[in-house]
Amino acid sequence: MNWPDLSSFEATVGRLATVDDTRANRASFLLKVDDVRIGIPIEMELPRFALYRDGESQDPKRVVIFQAEEADGLRYFGGWLIDDETQVVGFEADFDLLTEEQIKSGEQRSRGRP
Repeated sequence: MNWPDLSSFEATVGRLATVDDTRANRASFLLKVDDVRIGIPIEMELPRFALYRDGESQDPKRVVIFQAEEADGLRYFGGWLIDDETQVVGFEADFDLLTEEQIKSGEQRSRGRP
């Protein structure tokens, strides 16, 4: 399975995403309460590959994560579904982060998931 070149994806790193970031596909969401921005950026290497599982099908979908923020004790990730060619937003538990070695070797198993 061919994965895209990560260098072709921009990411929102070290700061909260802006409206301009969402328009430019560098971010998928803006965390707000009463129209006030909340949260903090999660320190992690971005962009990065992962598998995403939605709550219904649980089928793994290839994704490039390009945004990671935390608010109220929850960790949110935003990214690009490679095969569906659309953005996705989910909680950390919805994603299995992959290493470059897993991508190169073709080993893309999820952590403890069927």
